[in-house]
Amino acid sequence: MDAEKRLRQQLAKFIDWHEAHADLAAAVDNFPAELRGRVPEGMPHSGWQLLEHVRLALWDIVEFCRDTRHKSPSWPEGYWPKTATPPTTKSGKTA
Repeated sequence: MDAEKRLRQQLAKFIDWHEAHADLAAAVDNFPAELRGRVPEGMPHSGWQLLEHVRLALWDIVEFCRDTRHKSPSWPEGYWPKTATPPTTKSGKTA
């Protein structure tokens, strides 16, 4: 097998590899709603803040690729939500 074919196989495995890490769906599946906005002791961010950070960073990457005039948010404040808790809807539930 040539080096390029081996590299392609290895890259394909990395993309679909669940042995070394959990994918996003598995990481957030059944995450208790009451813990979404709670910052664990000794940690800097809540679960919701981490998820929102990922969303903001991915949004920035996509917009950078789509639009050459895109201006990325300031680092780090533009990539982190201001509060530990997710926003609430009009009904008072978390979004």
